[in-house]
Amino acid sequence: MGTVIGNEGRPALSLMRSWMRHAVGAALELFHAPAKIKEFEYVDPSTNETVYLSTGARYSVLHVGDKRYFFERTTGRFDGTCTSLVVRVSDGLELCD
Repeated sequence: MGTVIGNEGRPALSLMRSWMRHAVGAALELFHAPAKIKEFEYVDPSTNETVYLSTGARYSVLHVGDKRYFFERTTGRFDGTCTSLVVRVSDGLELCD
C-alpha cells in the first residue's frame, strides 16, 4: 500500500511540489543518477567525533574520524578508502628507551 499524505492545513501548491520532488527523485534513482551533495561538517556531541564531506575536481571525500571514503564525483560510485598518514606513521613507530 502506498504512503498516505494528509493535506490538512497544506495548500495544494505545497502538496504538488512535494509530489513533484518525489517523482523526480524516483526517476533519478531509477536511472542511477549521482546525487548532488554539498560540503558539510558535523560534530557528534556524544563522542566528539567529526564527520565531514569535502569535494574536489574528481572525488567527493567523506571523512569519518581517521578514515576517508572516496566517491567519484561524476558517478557517485565508491572508489576506496584510506587512513590519515599521521595515524599510519604513528601506528608504525616503535619507541625505544
